[in-house]
Amino acid sequence: MTKRIAVVTGGMGGLGEAISTKLHDAGYDVVVTHSLNNTDVTDWLARMETQGRGFHAYPVDVADYDSCQHCAARIQHEVGPVDILVNNAGVTRDMTLRKLDKVNWDTVIRTNVDSVFNMTKPLCEDMLARGWGASSTSHPSMGPRVPLARPATLRPRPACMALRNRSRWK
Repeated sequence: MTKRIAVVTGGMGGLGEAISTKLHDAGYDVVVTHSLNNTDVTDWLARMETQGRGFHAYPVDVADYDSCQHCAARIQHEVGPVDILVNNAGVTRDMTLRKLDKVNWDTVIRTNVDSVFNMTKPLCEDMLARGWGASSTSHPSMGPRVPLARPATLRPRPACMALRNRSRWK
């Protein structure tokens, strides 16, 4: 039986690493994505290998639609059809609204919100064609705890938005 393939954006640290390792331990073939300037990829993969976990790792700028298209195509060609996508990649700009400038605001929105569309769009058609697939957004939100003090930690809500059947994708 072929293993199902899961992709976790931002899957090499924090919550993303926890999700990636849980999926691996549950029997999935896991692909993690990482930022283009991540210099710890080789060390992280080696550390996971010593724990008995093998991962595929792909660089992508989740804020850039074309980068996501290219990354998704590579994953599908080199690893196989994606069954589960966990949109986990995100950034914060830890500053108050008064100190936050438009450049940092745009970075947060493009990385934490636009990335969900950017990664899901190139994968959903194949999931629909196969009649199986799921996309989830996994971002904790700082909003309820500090509504105006740290607005640049905005993350998509709800915390877990699963799209599990065809009718939700149409």
